[in-house]
Amino acid sequence: MKHFNVNHRRYALPLFLPDATLGVIRGLSSKQVEELGIEGVVINTYHLLDRPGMKVLDKAGGIKSFMNWPGLTASDSGGFQLFSLIQQNPKLGRITDEGVVLYSGEKQQRKTLFTPAKSIQVQFAINSDIMICLDDFSPIKSSKKRLEQSVERTIDWAKQCKKEFDKQCEKRKLTKSDRPLLFAVVQGHQDKKLRKYCAEELIKIGFDGYGLGGWPFLENGNFDYDIAQYTAKITPNGQYRFALGIGTPANIVRLRKMGYDLFDCVLPTRDARHQRLYVFNKNPEEIDFEKDQDWYQHLYIDRGVYTQDFSSISEFCDCPACSEHTKAYLNHLFKVKDGLAYQLASLHNLRFYAQLMEQLQQQT
Repeated sequence: MKHFNVNHRRYALPLFLPDATLGVIRGLSSKQVEELGIEGVVINTYHLLDRPGMKVLDKAGGIKSFMNWPGLTASDSGGFQLFSLIQQNPKLGRITDEGVVLYSGEKQQRKTLFTPAKSIQVQFAINSDIMICLDDFSPIKSSKKRLEQSVERTIDWAKQCKKEFDKQCEKRKLTKSDRPLLFAVVQGHQDKKLRKYCAEELIKIGFDGYGLGGWPFLENGNFDYDIAQYTAKITPNGQYRFALGIGTPANIVRLRKMGYDLFDCVLPTRDARHQRLYVFNKNPEEIDFEKDQDWYQHLYIDRGVYTQDFSSISEFCDCPACSEHTKAYLNHLFKVKDGLAYQLASLHNLRFYAQLMEQLQQQT
């Protein structure tokens, strides 16, 4: 079983980190999440800079104290969110070599600059265990020149992030054993030469781990396992690999075989809110992930077939939804749009992911 240590705590790998963008997994308390066997969460640097802000986080002692979370926290730099925001509405900002220029609204009355150094400063205010360098997300459909620009910026920003990171560690007198980990992101979209160049330059700078950057899907909508495999190949085996924004249970199993250690995704809680639940087809302790194909399925709890189904959601799950309620009751809760429906469904899906991690930790 592979482990990693951060801030004097040991974690088994692989590890799945559910989305807690604003310091909360939607509708759940930190204690509920912890009791499911979830050991870490991902929060978003840019969104927390906006709300509640650095002053509040500093005064609270960081995000863990603020949300009463005892486990691991990884802070996403916010690069992808900023790229998406600007792509949807260019009047709200632009990406420059200095960083991301943001406007207060479409009239562009107030301008702020979100730099690589600022990103690291905010992450230290957040007091996360894993910090991620600000990167220039490689556009899906772009010219060769824009793709090269994305990679060069990502490398340059990573240098600035590392410089600020070292400065903050020195300022706080943090040793190697009690400092957070710093990860850089490998960009280049589907251009393997650019990805290789990006990885090589980042490795020269020196980081604790490397993230799989860019859009992970092909034009036909299928997952790009080839690029995921290639990115794993060009990053060091002795350091951690973070499959950023990934993924489905099937994605996680395949990328774990490639050498990825950390995963984060909105899917389990988002699917839960849309009545889509994950269910093991047999006892997870008996699943051979090397051989078994159809080891889980999706259960759409809003369907009429479950109106009078008084069995539990899954016989292999011990979450509150499965141990205390029936499919019929959860079906009813969704129909009447009660908040308990979303809570129970989220608890179930997160417990499914926690069980998956437990089995992968044992088998790899």
